[in-house]
Amino acid sequence: MSCNKTYTGFITELPDNGIFVYGANTDGIHGAGAAKTARQYFGALYGKVGFCGKSYGIVTKDLKAKNHPSVSREEIVRQIGELYQFARLSKPDYEFYIAYSGTGQNLNHYTNEEMAEMFSAFDIPTNIVFEQDFARLVEEKNVARRFELS
Repeated sequence: MSCNKTYTGFITELPDNGIFVYGANTDGIHGAGAAKTARQYFGALYGKVGFCGKSYGIVTKDLKAKNHPSVSREEIVRQIGELYQFARLSKPDYEFYIAYSGTGQNLNHYTNEEMAEMFSAFDIPTNIVFEQDFARLVEEKNVARRFELS
């Protein structure tokens, strides 16, 4: 399934049915990047990840680790699968705005291409909304995945 919904720019407002999806750390300290945005604008709470308020945190960084990236791809992909399941089954009338961009650096030390590959590991629900440049990366990875499967 392709990325049929996109947005541009930095998100500080969402529609009533919008949920902000961000990369969190193991301790739920939402002090920087999209996690800070989730706390400031969308109801993320210290010490909590997953669904909270109008936000959904995926753990992508271990603050206690000395080397980064510190959370395995497999663990992040597992959480993305849970997010997609939640979006499909529990909140089908909501749109999930993924706070990864196709440009810049990620605080979790994965590249944008690596993150896009993780988000393309499963069929993407129709209520997932990617940043426009990130959507192109996800689509490229999706095409490659479909090619590998055929």
